[in-house]
Amino acid sequence: MNDFVSIKYLFVNIFQGGVCLNLSRMDKVLEVNPEDFDCTVQAGVTRNGLNAYIRDTGLQFPIDPGADASLGGMCATSASGTMAVRYVRLLFD
Repeated sequence: MNDFVSIKYLFVNIFQGGVCLNLSRMDKVLEVNPEDFDCTVQAGVTRNGLNAYIRDTGLQFPIDPGADASLGGMCATSASGTMAVRYVRLLFD
């Protein structure tokens, strides 16, 4: 169930003529750049999956909205969780 983002938004959008996409199979880490502190991932990658992938680089993805949220879902809902107090919130410009 954690690959399905915000059930309340899903139902609102469907009943108003919206579209629902399941991106859970898009779960690949495409590129990691430890020297730049960034990486390129597909929307279905989970935060635990990313942390396991980058563990050997000494990096971590500290944002934790709970459960094993997908990064696409976290971006779609601006989810940050309790670790935002110590690290940073998930923001986009």
